[in-house]
Amino acid sequence: MFSFTPQAAQKLNAIMQEKGGNLALCIEIDSGPGGGSWRLTLVERSPAALVVDGVPVQADSATLRRLDGLVIDWVLTPDGPGLGVYDRNLLDGEARQARRF
Repeated sequence: MFSFTPQAAQKLNAIMQEKGGNLALCIEIDSGPGGGSWRLTLVERSPAALVVDGVPVQADSATLRRLDGLVIDWVLTPDGPGLGVYDRNLLDGEARQARRF
């Protein structure tokens, strides 16, 4: 399973409330070199949405398998704030640096 840091969960839920509530984070990952292409969007929440660390999430089964072991965090980078992802199983500090989306 994957998880959200408390900061990411709080920020995502605040954004969803600002946009009218009843939304979910839709996560899509296309196959490809280097982990493929990620799309994170807000969509109308369906009854089948999962709730992960308080965040409603919609993703297909293939995406959920690819998310296993990942942590989604709220990060600040020189490009601005956003969501970053790292693998909680990696111990190398450099490898844990978040990739901003």
